Formats: sequence, C-alpha cells, structure tokens
Amino acid sequence: MQKTSTLVSTILKTTKNKQQKSDFVENMEPSDSLIQNILNYSKSLTIQKSKSVGFIEVVAS
Repeated sequence: MQKTSTLVSTILKTTKNKQQKSDFVENMEPSDSLIQNILNYSKSLTIQKSKSVGFIEVVAS
C-alpha cells in the first residue's frame, strides 16, 4: 500500500487550517443591527434582588 500522507504533511495541514480559522475570527465584526439589538436589550433589562428566589430578570418591552 502506498502512503498518501506523512506525519509532517498532516501537521502542516492542521497548522494551516488553524491559522485560517483564527484569521477569519480576527477579521469578523458584528453588524450594526446586532450591536443595536444588544444595546436595546440591555436598556430594557432590569435585574432585581428578591428575598425569596434570588434575582428576578425583567425585560420591559
């Protein structure tokens, strides 16, 4: 049976794939609408401490 890959070629391929993935993640930016949605959610979120159940989260809409 003929070898189609070696340990070195496998390591190089894996390293190259990891670098491509990290470059992709570093270049990603959230859209303006996503940022606006998060800001709107945080403005409408209220967290209050309760004596009986701990914390109560209320989203006013």
